[in-house]
Amino acid sequence: MTIAEELLGQTRDWFVGHRETDLPRVRRRPDVVGKWLVDEWALQAELANNRTRWPSIDFRRRLRSELGDAVEMFNERGWVDDPRSYHHDPPPLEHPNLEERRSGPFRYEQLTFESGYEPHHDEPGRERWLQYVNGYRTGSPIVDLAAFNARWLHHNLGLNLAFPVQPLHGPRAAGSSGDRVMFAGAMNTVHTAAQALWDIRRLKSWITDVEQAPAVGASGISLGGFLTALLVCFEGDLACAIAGIPECDLVRGMRRNVEPLLPPFYEQWGLSWRSLERASRVVSPLAMDPMLPPEKLFIYAGLVDRWVRPGNVKTLWEQWGRPDICWYSGGHLSFPFEPEVKRFVDGALRSSGLVATG
Repeated sequence: MTIAEELLGQTRDWFVGHRETDLPRVRRRPDVVGKWLVDEWALQAELANNRTRWPSIDFRRRLRSELGDAVEMFNERGWVDDPRSYHHDPPPLEHPNLEERRSGPFRYEQLTFESGYEPHHDEPGRERWLQYVNGYRTGSPIVDLAAFNARWLHHNLGLNLAFPVQPLHGPRAAGSSGDRVMFAGAMNTVHTAAQALWDIRRLKSWITDVEQAPAVGASGISLGGFLTALLVCFEGDLACAIAGIPECDLVRGMRRNVEPLLPPFYEQWGLSWRSLERASRVVSPLAMDPMLPPEKLFIYAGLVDRWVRPGNVKTLWEQWGRPDICWYSGGHLSFPFEPEVKRFVDGALRSSGLVATG
């Protein structure tokens, strides 16, 4: 291999963000490069924002203490080996509060209820979590409804839609939306995912038991795709699950973006990626088998996604038994504008029986 060929290969690896050889090839057209640049700009802006938050001594001590205590507790109680046993089945939701709302061109009902979720007794980070996580309600509707193409799903396909808001996002935020999920310690990430799963399962119980929906499917984007993948490890009666650009290996994704920024004394804080991986297994869809067969599972992902690398999506695809997957020539932020994504979602909903064919 010549030096020029080696440099070309390295450039390609950097451009596509993975070394997988069995994924569709990316054509480096101007529009694809533009999508890549938008993703890269947004990612670097996010990372730059996090670089300004120099961890204090108290934060480092808390992070080290919580992570060490969590790994010890999770090992002792068997949650690392059996992640499902970490989670409790939530009580059914029966009487949420419903209010009619409007945001831009969208009219919708806002559903609120007390979550009822609490971390385990004596679980590291429990008291802090209970102090700043509030009730469950809709977040930024004009963004969420537009991103999911809600008008098309409701008016054209006839679906009723429910948009849960994750803990620490939208009106549930403590600071900026999503600010304390990934960069405020391992237990914040674990509790965000655990409570989101709890809340979504309660919402599903209301849809099926109270609203008498004949069938329910799940679809999520990005971190919502991760939660969709987690949900199918607990709910086996979904009509389908569609994971869009899902980051299902949170530790691997975080390590890829954060590790180059960490100073050499990171390990002197008493932290390790191995500990984080073990603590995060309790909310990892890659540590549990899905309760749905492959024919009810669907994935779409961007080949030049800079936020969720294709290699991580491929891992979920294999964990799910290689179901139908749509690889589009775009990035993390371009999915709403990709025609093949819309066609793929339409086909998934029809093949699952949620939308009548013909």
